[in-house]
Amino acid sequence: MSLPRFLTAAVAGAVLLTGCGTSSASQSSATDTPDGAPSPSTSDVPVSVTITDAQDREVEVPTTPGTVVVMDWSVIRTLSDLGVEVDAVPQSSGALPEDIAEYQDATTVGTVFEPDYEAIAALEPDLVIVGSRSGTPEVVAEFEKFAPAVLDMSVRAKDPADVFDLTTERVVQLGSIFGVEQEATDLMADLETQIAEVKEQTGDLGTAMVVQVSDGTVSAYGPGSRFSQVYTDFGFTPTQAPIEDGGSHGEEISQEFFVQYNPGVIFVLDRAKAIGEEQTPALDVLSNGLVDTTDAAADGKIIEIDGFAWYLATAAPSSWQQMVDDVRKAL
Repeated sequence: MSLPRFLTAAVAGAVLLTGCGTSSASQSSATDTPDGAPSPSTSDVPVSVTITDAQDREVEVPTTPGTVVVMDWSVIRTLSDLGVEVDAVPQSSGALPEDIAEYQDATTVGTVFEPDYEAIAALEPDLVIVGSRSGTPEVVAEFEKFAPAVLDMSVRAKDPADVFDLTTERVVQLGSIFGVEQEATDLMADLETQIAEVKEQTGDLGTAMVVQVSDGTVSAYGPGSRFSQVYTDFGFTPTQAPIEDGGSHGEEISQEFFVQYNPGVIFVLDRAKAIGEEQTPALDVLSNGLVDTTDAAADGKIIEIDGFAWYLATAAPSSWQQMVDDVRKAL
């Protein structure tokens, strides 16, 4: 059963609650309090919530659904943060972080790119949740053939500055399904406070650059990229390097690039480590005479960031906490 480890007394706000009226049977069995008001009834707890998902679909979802299949690691980690276990997950491409290591041996049903629809249908899920790489209209349409409720919980913000707010919306929506909306709200409020505290301290650190190392190739990412939170949320100043602002793949750069634009902080993501491949470690690739002449190297501010949080499961509270912790290393 996919039940939360703890429950709040009520679910409120953020989503439209449905199915929360009192039945005639519960009305007849209710006792009156001294002031004449009826005593609370368990039927006052909503039996479903209506969620507007990433594809602008309004989906009625049962609260505390019995069997839950999730095909997105951000959602899996979010639910873990909220004390909720799920019944089946995609195959992991590498080692999972400690907080969700239990899913290393869980029931797997395909990958985030290719769900095993037959295996998932055999589980007779009450709820299927997709997102990010699995969050496409085609995948949702396949799941709708047999699952009573299907949600796309992707975080796709048109403006990078809105990513955290949209993440908060998704986390609270998930909390409302499992009766832990207040816990979800509190988690994200605490993160917002931490992010603001970090941002107050980054103004005097000079410029920052985010790079990804994969198979010996180094790619740089601009303020509108998949690593935009370094700039929009944590307040680092980008270099003046002519890097393509958007996109998820970055722009391949040479070692001379670091010398030319001389960042004060270099955040490094090792893609091979994130996806469980054996390659030369990213920091070893960057360790040479040119990168070592940068201000970042001189100040000890070449910082490897966590691949699972920044690359594979970016829209979970624990991932944002890891981002905060990684950025604090530059302060």
